[in-house]
Amino acid sequence: MTATRDAIAVPDSTQPAIALLRELRRGHGKKQAASVAYWVYLVAFLVLVYGGSVIAAAVRALRHPPAATAQTPHVLQAAPAGLAALALIVLVVLARDALWRGPVTLPQAAVDWLLGTPVDRGALLRPRFRLSAALAILAGAAAGIVPAAALVALGLGAGNGGAGNHGASYHGARYHGASGVLRLTGASMLSMALLFAFATGVAGLIERYPASWPWLRRVTPVAVAVAAAFAGLATWAMLGRPPAVLADIALWSGPWGWAGQATVAAAGGAAPLWPLAIGALGLLAVAALARAHRAAAGVPGPALRIRAATLGAISAAAFNMDTRSVAVAYSAAGAARRARFRLRPPRQRQLVLFWRDLLALGRAPSRLVGAVALTLLAVGLIAVARRGGRDPLVPVACALALGYLAAAWLCEGARLDADDTRRSVPLPFRFASLAWWHAAVPCLVLLVVAGVPGAALCLAAGDPRLLVLLVAVPVLIGGAMVNVFRGQYPPDLFSGVDTPFGNTAAVRIVFWYAWGPILAVAPMAVLASSAIGTPDPAALARALVIGAALAAAFGAYAARRAGRLRAG
Repeated sequence: MTATRDAIAVPDSTQPAIALLRELRRGHGKKQAASVAYWVYLVAFLVLVYGGSVIAAAVRALRHPPAATAQTPHVLQAAPAGLAALALIVLVVLARDALWRGPVTLPQAAVDWLLGTPVDRGALLRPRFRLSAALAILAGAAAGIVPAAALVALGLGAGNGGAGNHGASYHGARYHGASGVLRLTGASMLSMALLFAFATGVAGLIERYPASWPWLRRVTPVAVAVAAAFAGLATWAMLGRPPAVLADIALWSGPWGWAGQATVAAAGGAAPLWPLAIGALGLLAVAALARAHRAAAGVPGPALRIRAATLGAISAAAFNMDTRSVAVAYSAAGAARRARFRLRPPRQRQLVLFWRDLLALGRAPSRLVGAVALTLLAVGLIAVARRGGRDPLVPVACALALGYLAAAWLCEGARLDADDTRRSVPLPFRFASLAWWHAAVPCLVLLVVAGVPGAALCLAAGDPRLLVLLVAVPVLIGGAMVNVFRGQYPPDLFSGVDTPFGNTAAVRIVFWYAWGPILAVAPMAVLASSAIGTPDPAALARALVIGAALAAAFGAYAARRAGRLRAG
């Protein structure tokens, strides 16, 4: 044996390894292509069968767009801030995708067999990035149809004759029928494609440099707050007439504003420098993609292994229609964070579960902030429904749906106990009673968040109808607890009953997943809308009494489900 201090040259086996892999996967590639072709055929068939009327209606709307109404100028005023808010949210979502998946991913087999071999990472990872970038650009172009369709539906695609006396012009621009719709759709598709390309480049750089992951997590709440401010500005523009400089600030605030300028200009709004904005966004997208393409070869191996395992777990859970396992796999993909929120343990054993839920909620501030934001939005919708003269059933139902989402976000501690019944063994409670104990913290949070503004509105207006919020909170929490303790997904749901209208398996699956919100939102929407829609105090008293009974019934039902879960 000869010892040497010189570096040992390792032969580059990239091309032979890739050629061997192509040879071995040739048969698998044909099967995969056949599977993709089958799914494309199935999706196209379902779209034509179930969405044929929608497609026909869209074609008719393209040829004869809806006429402009009195609200069309207000929609056009709100478009700059609204599109900026939408683009900023899209950018945040695509950038945060790099924290668990990213544009550079490998199958589990490639991670296991190739990462530890002397194979050039660039030849292995850069094609993956190019494929992700191409798919992202196509997805962005398709997503651009959505805001364009919304603007057309709101009257921003009507011809001059369809505008009537409402004024079909804004800032000197006019709507031009089908040609205007095509121009509006093309501008929106181009803008969203460039935004998706830029976001993909940013996500590639974030995946490459792990030091940027904590920075992204800290920036996310700020970006969401800015998007909320833009959404508030859009609402102001719909209801009033804010200063025009605020719309200009939204359009030039960053790439998210640049992405909306071409759409605003095509719709007839004031964006005279939209070619400059589109050019700047295109240059930024190209620069980000080029920089991320070069950096793709340096994505750390541990990051690739974590992403491959996460994708495998999420794919398996999604195939089994297990939404809880999807959420658990997604949460496990994030890096472990240091616990900073501390709470002194209680001296009484009966408060230990209350203390644990408060501690878990304090250590997950994003969950708390999201629930608070949804609750405040729900309170605002109910307040608007109270002031409106029409039937408040639809806005109240939407508000209660948002409230249910907030309640569900606050029930993570109960979900952890339902996932693993052994976790609650040291607790001084029966497992069936955990549904009642876990409801304490969510009820406390939502009562504070919804009760304080509700009481303030009641005192300011001298109208007690918003007191219905006090009984809506425990009803929504009870519905969330019913869903939490539903157990594992039963495979027998796939075996439905054939009827003249089709098999009932799909209906059973939907009801199994949505049984909690159906129980909570549907009856409470009827009760709350009847109490809010009339000044009769009897309707409010009826809603309070029946709502309290529903909350108690849902709590008992959830406790019964928990007992069955432990027994099974």
